[in-house]
Amino acid sequence: MSSIALFGFGDTESARLEAELIALGNLGTLSKCTSGISKKDLALNFSGAIIWSAGTGLTNPSAIVDAASEANVPVVVVMSSIDIDGINATQEDIEVCFPPCSAEEIALRLNIAMSTNTFTKKTNIIAHGSLIIDCDRYEVTLAGRKVDLTYKEYELLKFLASHPDRVFSRESLLRSVWEYDYFGGTRTVDVHVRRLRSKIDDVSNNFIATQWNVGYRFRSPGARK
Repeated sequence: MSSIALFGFGDTESARLEAELIALGNLGTLSKCTSGISKKDLALNFSGAIIWSAGTGLTNPSAIVDAASEANVPVVVVMSSIDIDGINATQEDIEVCFPPCSAEEIALRLNIAMSTNTFTKKTNIIAHGSLIIDCDRYEVTLAGRKVDLTYKEYELLKFLASHPDRVFSRESLLRSVWEYDYFGGTRTVDVHVRRLRSKIDDVSNNFIATQWNVGYRFRSPGARK
């Protein structure tokens, strides 16, 4: 049975819509969530999401949509046309409904997005030599050996490995990896890089290179030093 995340459902109109969606009985479990939910929790616990834009308290729900998309969770956004700025509605797993719309239409659009997502989903693996990052299982292995990482260490490694040989400043890494969880200075990036290196680097591998006075880059095996 699928589980659907509901964002912004709190006012009278969205409560009515929620009751109608439950009555349809074809979406599985509906669970109210806040915009602060992590991408990890979205990926692990939900197969789809419905966003009631007017109830999120945000100018537009693009941040929630982006988080769901990065977690590979299909989304239906119920929003007025004037709020569509920042929403990449061309993605196959994102649908937009404009009020007035029925529960049947929203359920149909979400089922279409979920079916498309299932059909087109590819193995979500990042591989660089013997370093394998399984993004669906949140696992990292090196030469067949599982590497135990904290969540932030994993997110930092995944982000850098997804953009090999591109240099990122400490500030940009804080924005991209730490997001709203960031309360410290750029020193935290250096600390996490040092911990990562202690776990994945050896005499044969030097995956994370320092760009002096700038930041860090991921160096794929075989790349020019």
